[in-house]
Amino acid sequence: MVRKLEAKFKKSLVLFPFILVFYEIIHYLANDMYLPALPILAKELKISTHVAQMTITTWFLGAASMHLILGPLSDRIGRRPVLLSGGILFIVSTFYCAMTSDIRFFLAARFLQGCAACVIGTAGYSSIHECFDQREAIRLLAVMGSILILSPAFGPLAGSFILRWLSWRWTFGVLGIAAIIAWIFLWLWMPESNPLGKRHVLSWKKIGQNYFAILSNPRFMLNVLIFCFTFLGMIAWIAAGPFLVIDHFKLSTWVFGVFQAMVFCSLIAGSQIVRHWVNKVEPYRLIHLGLFVSLIGGVMAFTLTWLFPQYILGLVFPLMLFTLGSSLAFGPAQRIAVEACTEPMGARMAVLSSLISLFGFIGGLLVSMTYSGTLFWVGSLLLSVAMAACGCRILERYINRQAPLK
Repeated sequence: MVRKLEAKFKKSLVLFPFILVFYEIIHYLANDMYLPALPILAKELKISTHVAQMTITTWFLGAASMHLILGPLSDRIGRRPVLLSGGILFIVSTFYCAMTSDIRFFLAARFLQGCAACVIGTAGYSSIHECFDQREAIRLLAVMGSILILSPAFGPLAGSFILRWLSWRWTFGVLGIAAIIAWIFLWLWMPESNPLGKRHVLSWKKIGQNYFAILSNPRFMLNVLIFCFTFLGMIAWIAAGPFLVIDHFKLSTWVFGVFQAMVFCSLIAGSQIVRHWVNKVEPYRLIHLGLFVSLIGGVMAFTLTWLFPQYILGLVFPLMLFTLGSSLAFGPAQRIAVEACTEPMGARMAVLSSLISLFGFIGGLLVSMTYSGTLFWVGSLLLSVAMAACGCRILERYINRQAPLK
């Protein structure tokens, strides 16, 4: 019996990361698959462009709202119950998005979809970091990241395919069915990485102390912000891209899907580089290389969109370089941030996931409030966030002399 349990646990360790990333892809497709439909949704629901963009922002607001509660909760009751409960909420809210015609209820359902995504960053990725050592975790994060990028890379193409024959509502119907399948797989194969003997008492005072310790840890914060700033730039493209390509340049939804695939395939390339180099190159070197490549991409985006505002490829190709660099830095920076703290893993992942989602919300809000319909707007933002990410690494080196350039 013991051997059977050990064999099942080992099999779970092999399968779980891929089931988790499949489940996570479905969450992100809730944004990416219906991006080509945003202009159609705006006309059908009789709302403005800015309100249509708010359907993206609302998801990120929900995705930033529950981490700080779910992290300690998963430390107390375990990772499995939290992740599986969030899956049920996602399934219900996704089908509601497919059925409602009231923008207020649609936004509420989008918010709940985002809330459901919080369990992935807290319970799901806590399990990854608890089950694997540093290099294996970084390798797995790279592999999972390269799979996850299939969502923004090919989600718009899949959404465009659905729009050729069906309503935009079918994007949510398809995702709801896929979420049910993923939930069943998780129920069958997700290991419990937080056993009863290691669980923490749910004390709000202690939780507050843990969060304060994490937020005041400069090594944690600066490594998380490295990814957050570059992530903000990608979110700006995700929210503004459909309107730039389809409305401003009068290109088809298929062309937008191709551009999206080009941009996010560069993220896949970066993840593959990390996967092959993680055992040969120190994590800090990968971060330095990634930040340098992202900065070059930001400089090119700023320059080309300023000089040639009528050529959209002057943004697309630098954006590919920017996302390649972001992908190189993400996994190593996340693992270094997690290892910088000694607080419970659920609390660490709650803060990390909250910050990432918060920057996603800020990126969407920036688009809703300042979008000008020009390439130069996106190019300027990419350069700004690339410089901010580099500044975080420079500041960490200055503050943490014990982590010199390797």
